[in-house]
Amino acid sequence: RSGLAFSEIMYHPRDRTDGRNVEFIELYNSNPWPEDLGGWQLAGDVAFTFPQGTSIAGQSYLVVAPVPADVQAVYGISNVLGGFTNNLQNAGGTLRLVKRSGGVVLDVTWSDQPPWPITADGAGHSLVLARPSYGEQNVKAWAASAYLGGSPGAAEPVASAPQDYVLINEILAHTDPPLSDFIELFNYSPFTADL
Repeated sequence: RSGLAFSEIMYHPRDRTDGRNVEFIELYNSNPWPEDLGGWQLAGDVAFTFPQGTSIAGQSYLVVAPVPADVQAVYGISNVLGGFTNNLQNAGGTLRLVKRSGGVVLDVTWSDQPPWPITADGAGHSLVLARPSYGEQNVKAWAASAYLGGSPGAAEPVASAPQDYVLINEILAHTDPPLSDFIELFNYSPFTADL
């Protein structure tokens, strides 16, 4: 119903030694024309009103963050809006894009529990809208970002091989009997990966 989409959400970034807050929300405008967002709001777990004159160009991205300067410094991007109040919840949350009239344009609720991508919960990956035809409310629409930190303000890179979706998910080391050491691999794609 809209050419706009929440295309990426960094709700639980990896802890940083520099203390920078790199939470962000990325919007994408799939229309070939710009969309005036002045007076629109982000609601749910966060609160942010887009300033008058804010526009998202056609087939372009717009990033909103609680601390825009931190996201700009870490990712080397410009034109990050913010700062929104409250935080994106680490245990799962809700995010809405609301028109000036009060109509809800976009609405997503995520979780840190399976089948949601576990690597987006503090391991350094973001949630990306990988399969938008499912709709943003469907967990099948979402995947973990291809790279640590995600790709705010840019398209998600396409993996070149199924193996690119395989991650080390869990390690158990230096155990005492009867437990055994192990390394667990996780394939977060719907494809079989030949290792």
